[in-house]
Amino acid sequence: MTLFFKKKKNLSPGLSKEVLQRIQEESQVLGKEQILFVRMVEKQNGIGEVQVSFLDRNQSDTESLRFENEVIKRTLSKGEFQYEKGNVYFYPNVDLEWKLTPNQNIHRIQSNYEFSKGKLILEKKDFKKLRPILTECFLKEEVISLYMDGNICQLELETLDKEKEIRISDALLTYVSRFYSSPLIEPHRLQ
Repeated sequence: MTLFFKKKKNLSPGLSKEVLQRIQEESQVLGKEQILFVRMVEKQNGIGEVQVSFLDRNQSDTESLRFENEVIKRTLSKGEFQYEKGNVYFYPNVDLEWKLTPNQNIHRIQSNYEFSKGKLILEKKDFKKLRPILTECFLKEEVISLYMDGNICQLELETLDKEKEIRISDALLTYVSRFYSSPLIEPHRLQ
């Protein structure tokens, strides 16, 4: 009997060739091999900001990136760092997929990023508790109710056409790419 072992995929964000070149340039200037140190901070308005700086490479560094912790590494694993106009920027590469459900008024959206860290069920009257980008979109697009849990978002709508799907997708892409800690203005209200 032959056993096959799958090597665990090491998920780490990509680095563009310009970023790798910038790391090499910084290493030459400082005379020490450098890596990028990545951390995330939550701004006062709730948006998560990716911060990047250079650090000396140590023996335990196997990549050109070091993360403040594993949660940040997992969160950013699907994106890519790019170098533009003298700065290193992170691009999340968010995927949204609309899926059919048995109920024609319920529309399921799945993403490679989290919408919510816990279950959230809201009726239209409670949408004002959401981040403004979600509140405005869901009210304008006449969403009746919503359910979020992890990377799943389900919306109840009377009608859905291609234009409405695009507008909702754009709002959800913007929301997810801002790395909010919660879809709610006051995160402690998650159910």
